[in-house]
Amino acid sequence: MKKKLMLGLGLALINIDVAQAMEFKHGPWTLNAGVNATVLYGYNKYPKKYEEQNDKDETFSSVYVTLSAAYNFNEDYRLGLYYLPNSSGTEYLKDYEGHEWINQGYGALQTPYGQIQVGPNYNVAYQFYVGAPALAPLYVNNSYITDFIDNPNWDRDGGPTAFYPTLNSTQLDSDSISNKYSYISPTIHGTTFGFSYMPRAYNNQGMISKYAPYHNDSAYVFALSNQYNLGDITVSSYAGYGIYVNSNEDLGLGLSIAYKGWNIGGSYRQTNVTGSDDPINVQINPSLTPDYYDGYREGHAWNIGASYTYENWTTALTYFETNADRTPNKDRYIQFLNQYQINKHLTLYAVLAHVRFRGMENSPSDSNKGYSLIGGFSINI
Repeated sequence: MKKKLMLGLGLALINIDVAQAMEFKHGPWTLNAGVNATVLYGYNKYPKKYEEQNDKDETFSSVYVTLSAAYNFNEDYRLGLYYLPNSSGTEYLKDYEGHEWINQGYGALQTPYGQIQVGPNYNVAYQFYVGAPALAPLYVNNSYITDFIDNPNWDRDGGPTAFYPTLNSTQLDSDSISNKYSYISPTIHGTTFGFSYMPRAYNNQGMISKYAPYHNDSAYVFALSNQYNLGDITVSSYAGYGIYVNSNEDLGLGLSIAYKGWNIGGSYRQTNVTGSDDPINVQINPSLTPDYYDGYREGHAWNIGASYTYENWTTALTYFETNADRTPNKDRYIQFLNQYQINKHLTLYAVLAHVRFRGMENSPSDSNKGYSLIGGFSINI
């Protein structure tokens, strides 16, 4: 853990110098480079029966680098190119043929008639998402709290052993590594439409197995986003629908209301199995199948939360729950998040979280419960 912590600090210091050296404009070109480095330490408290899979203390570090280049043809047309090398130890970008995607890159053409995106990027429903307030760095969806209190339902080793009996997010399909062709319409009266097409979908971020027959099939995602202002009140909402051919269908809904320093929001996601040839709608014994084949696919998840910001300080209380249908697998956690922004480059964090993860047998070997007190900082350039 100490080596991981020092590596994160070292990468942060190296990348900060790179980012500062690469920010400039020249004629129609705008070039940017940024880095965000986070270091956290957590002290955990849990019942004795779970001590075999938990440690009293854990450290976590991550580094994200963003490089972009934009060319402005004129006031109406702009081409942006984005490159995002991944240095986080908790996000394993692999498809289910074993190919590794260490780096992500995509292009976006902005026109008066909408935006076109091509390359490995998030789908439009993920981009439009609104829900419970998500304070960095633990988030509400796919939360890093599981790096402090282990969740037996979420195996994030990547590749053929990725295993998610429960949905890890209310965002539709958090796969960011498959090539996508997306269109986002102009915003009219606060409403925006989006569409994404994936020739081959890699759903490695939730409830998937390399042995399932649908991991190379195509997918289509539709989404609507709306923002309505009424004086000091801003209401944001979104709806997304995904069709993953021969696999499943996803529905996502979200709403948030902002008033001065307050923000209240929530979201919901339902995943349903489609295709009679896929034996993924029944409970099976995973020990009888290779590499954690997930014998079920249907499930639902929801979150809710509220936050308040006063000057440089923000606090939030959030709740997340996810259930696998037709099985006992269930996860839920509540987080009391606090962050204080000293300046635009440095933010401090303090978090108190309680988790309850239940596996198929609800035994100490496949379940977990406990508290975690976490503190740390992030550097953003």
